[in-house]
Amino acid sequence: MIFSAQQQNDYIASLRSALDDARDGDDLYRQIVDVPFATRTQAAHYFLGIIVLLLLNKETGLIERVALSDTDFAQRTLDVSMVPFEQIKIPAGDEVNIIAKAIREGTPQSTTDWRVLFHPAMDASQSRINQANSGIAYSQVHPLTANEGGALIYSFYQYPKEIGEPQRQFMEHYTRIVDERLRQHAPA
Repeated sequence: MIFSAQQQNDYIASLRSALDDARDGDDLYRQIVDVPFATRTQAAHYFLGIIVLLLLNKETGLIERVALSDTDFAQRTLDVSMVPFEQIKIPAGDEVNIIAKAIREGTPQSTTDWRVLFHPAMDASQSRINQANSGIAYSQVHPLTANEGGALIYSFYQYPKEIGEPQRQFMEHYTRIVDERLRQHAPA
C-alpha cells in the first residue's frame, strides 16, 4: 500500500505531537522507540521492525542502549541474546562499530550484518544469531546531536533494495524530531 505525501506528512506530525506530550526521562525514551509503531499500518508500509535509542555517556565514553521498541521483532532478539540489552555498551572510539562511526562522523551508517552494530560487546556469531532470530534484514543508524550525542537505529524486515525514498524521508524527519525533543529534555 502506498501512502500519499499528505498521509506521510500527517503521520510525521502525529509523531511530533506524541513526543511533545511525553514526559521527560524514561517515558520520553520509551515513547521515542514506540510511537512510530502506534500506527501499525504506517510502520508496515515502511517495513519497520525495530527502533533503538542509544545515548553517549561522556563520563564513561560508552554508547549505551537506553530504549528498545516493543515489537515482536525486538522481542525475538531479546529472547536469544547472549548479552542482556542494557549491558550492550559500545566504546565511542570503536573503529568497527557503525553506531560509534555514525556518532563520530555525524553521518548515517547502514548494514545488513549486525556484527557491526554489536561489536565489541558481542562477537559476530552472537550478533548474527540475534539478527537471524529477529527477522531483520537491514539496519540504518542515524546520529543524534542533542545533549551528549547518541543515535537511533532503524531496523527493517526488508533488504536495502526495498528501502526507498519514503523510508529515507521518515528516518530523516523522525531523527530531527527526536533530536529537537531531546534538546528540550537536556539538563540545565
